[in-house]
Amino acid sequence: MKMQDIITPHNLYWVLGEQELGPLEFYFARALEANGKKVCYINIHKLYSQNWKKFSGYSHRFPRKYDNSIQKKYLKLINDSLIERYHTEKPSHIFIYNDCKVLPQTLELFKRNGTNVTVFLGDDPNYLLPAKKTFLLTVINADAVIVPDSGWIEGLKLLDVKKIIFSPVGTDAKVFFPLTPDANDISKYGADILFVGTGYYLNSWGIKRATLLNELSGLDFKLFGDNQWLELLTYFPALKKNFVNEMLTSAEVNTACNCSKIYPVVVNDGVTNGVSTRIFDCIASGIFVLAEYKKDIDTFFPGNEVVTFKSKSELKEKAEYFLKNENERKDHIEKARKKVLENYTLDILVKNILEQI
Repeated sequence: MKMQDIITPHNLYWVLGEQELGPLEFYFARALEANGKKVCYINIHKLYSQNWKKFSGYSHRFPRKYDNSIQKKYLKLINDSLIERYHTEKPSHIFIYNDCKVLPQTLELFKRNGTNVTVFLGDDPNYLLPAKKTFLLTVINADAVIVPDSGWIEGLKLLDVKKIIFSPVGTDAKVFFPLTPDANDISKYGADILFVGTGYYLNSWGIKRATLLNELSGLDFKLFGDNQWLELLTYFPALKKNFVNEMLTSAEVNTACNCSKIYPVVVNDGVTNGVSTRIFDCIASGIFVLAEYKKDIDTFFPGNEVVTFKSKSELKEKAEYFLKNENERKDHIEKARKKVLENYTLDILVKNILEQI
């Protein structure tokens, strides 16, 4: 870039994301606005024809050199679009959720022009995620990294990632809140126990999730999920009667939580110590959370506001116990929700993050 091409960033915050149904990155952008920032949210998959996303998703079936060639063109398409828009809008800060396909040379261009680049993590960049080939490069080249899982910190320090901000993911209380469901909502979502999530196909993550939730199959339990569950149900036939092949938007998850009594939070093994965003969201919705134990729960909920389990048998035992003991269940809900609203809404967390950047 020639000296005369250097731009002066405007007072604008970009948030780059990828998700549709549960867009944490969109809620992060809204929290920046609540903290007085001018914000532009960009879903990178809106920058190009959707045929490219489908094509790139199948390219791994080709020989490696062809796959690499396709992925290179796919990434160039995204990065060229971002750079073109960057020169028009000139953001002063860019927040990237995970990697968003942003290449190191694109980050270098942003930083060279005085733009601060921060990555906020939803996954461990040191964990092998085949679809995120440049993820770790994005993290290494960022000015700061927001980490919601204490178990990921040592791996980042090993790579000399110097500015690490440890913060939970939190929730958007404008999306997740108590409401009075109507008869149709209760008919569709009503159950003692609710779970919403992807199945992860027939692999270790999927088998773990299905094994745990299978313990609840004999109870009044509804499991909303995608086609990835279908591979698992052959091996867990008891879950078939609980399964509803439908993914829910965030607003629908909130409604469903208000039609049910208990939400068991089961996480993938990319989470080392962290507190899943689903824990914060469900608590804000007002449903009792029964969470797979992770160490950071002790840090963020030191008053035992969140009940945890450490085995599939303990999951079932505690689910049955809290279904029978309504007053105790409601007491936990009240204390946990107070804790979340006072400490872990995104508006509060983003304010703390901005003070550290």
